Amino acid sequence: MKRKLIILFDAYPFETGEYSFVRTELEKMVEQFEVHMISVSPSTRQKMPTDGRITVHHCIRRFGVKEKLCAVIKFFFSSYGLDEIKQICKSRENKAGRFYDSVVYFGMADQLRTFVKKNRILCGDELIYSYWFNPNCLAFLMEKRKYPDMKVVSRIHGYDLYNERNPHGRQPFRAYMDRMVDHLFFVADAGLQYYTARWGRQEDIGSRYSVAPIGTVNADSLPEREQPDEGKPFHIVSCSAVIPLKRVNLIVEGLAQIADMPIRWTHFGAGSHYEGTKAQAAELLAGRDNIACEMPGFVPIEEIMQFYASQDVDCFITASSTEGCPVSVQEAMSYGIPVIATAVGEIPNMIDGNGILLPENPSPEEIAGAITELSHVTEGEAAKMRERSRTLWEKKYNALVNAEKFVECLKR
Repeated sequence: MKRKLIILFDAYPFETGEYSFVRTELEKMVEQFEVHMISVSPSTRQKMPTDGRITVHHCIRRFGVKEKLCAVIKFFFSSYGLDEIKQICKSRENKAGRFYDSVVYFGMADQLRTFVKKNRILCGDELIYSYWFNPNCLAFLMEKRKYPDMKVVSRIHGYDLYNERNPHGRQPFRAYMDRMVDHLFFVADAGLQYYTARWGRQEDIGSRYSVAPIGTVNADSLPEREQPDEGKPFHIVSCSAVIPLKRVNLIVEGLAQIADMPIRWTHFGAGSHYEGTKAQAAELLAGRDNIACEMPGFVPIEEIMQFYASQDVDCFITASSTEGCPVSVQEAMSYGIPVIATAVGEIPNMIDGNGILLPENPSPEEIAGAITELSHVTEGEAAKMRERSRTLWEKKYNALVNAEKFVECLKR
């Protein structure tokens, strides 16, 4: 009889959310486990199909006056809340904001606990896999006192890891969650180092903490390149949400510094700053005969991968201010594309003979310099970079290989 595995998601399958990252793992999991899935998406309509062998549960959390008042009362009269208050008081900064964050975090976890009890989802010997180290995970960690045989493991990425990603500079309930979780899977070495420096213990690396990259799927071989043409534009691609922390505007400002070489720039992705960045590109690059700019907005990942397979892309670039282990870079590497990227998160470990590492906070001139430098390498050097990108991807970021390893870890 297969063991029951409960997977916790923020969005999938009611939104696309995590799907592109977990689809390969899910295919392996249904072969080994009786899979149940809990989504806390606020959406009322399931937009993504699921395997017929998966049981889907949907917890829609409420945030009205009643729910907020209930969260405050329960927080201040629980041992979890009292411990959290002590931790916040020690920090002596942003106390009001951090109290608010912790109450909201607790309230979200408590609503999920209530949903699980009402629907009798737990027996007590399940394996819980939380895709994020967030309130979903906390809800089940608080149930471990009642169900000591239950195992709770979690992935941990970026927004759920870095203090800097929280407006008040602190991840709630970290001490308690670290103490209670059975295993944490980091998507990158940089995340593991960050975590152990603040909450974890070095001696738990390998036993309770391990690195398990997700990776991307690519069954294609390296695309064939067209014959070199001196007049052909240097083709740069970027792919990200157009939001402040991704700093797509910096790429535009860097391109505006280049006047002596033909460039084609394609950016895939939309977001809160899409229109503003598009207008900035039109203004700064207006009248520049040497630069062609394309910003098609949101494009499905399947189409982006087909673009990489069919187009000669000379360089992938990201100017992001913060990252975990960026999937967009992995996807480009899988097609043997050299990379220019900022030294944040796992990126320094992703660039090794296959591109140029920028400072964490590059200037437009530094971005322009990196593009110019990469465009002037010989065809032989460029070919070596492309091969190196693909080799690094095969070694660390092949989702099929990584999914097999991850599911074996879950079985153990």
